[in-house]
Amino acid sequence: METKRLTVVSCSGASNTGKYSDVVARQLMQSGEAKMLCLARFSIDKQFAEKSKTEIGKLVVLDGCPINCAELIMKQAGITDFVHLNTTDFDIKKGVTPVTDEKINEIIDHIKRL
Repeated sequence: METKRLTVVSCSGASNTGKYSDVVARQLMQSGEAKMLCLARFSIDKQFAEKSKTEIGKLVVLDGCPINCAELIMKQAGITDFVHLNTTDFDIKKGVTPVTDEKINEIIDHIKRL
């Protein structure tokens, strides 16, 4: 039986915090450590959401700020079994903290340990 790998859905908002969540998800995908799914598609495609429920292993929903758009979209799509993280949980301040490889790697390492 094939083990379902880590899946990541991320905010890609307009701020530095959204950029963090997007870059983290893309790097996990590019390294082969996770599958990344399109957050926007969950909000418009009920069939995609239903199909995804059966194919997702461990799901990490990564938001960029406390508005938690990604978390809300996933819940509205009927998906509630996930780990929710926010880039602001890593001492990143919206509109202030520059995007750095050090912080990106900190978040990636945290996700790998989940």
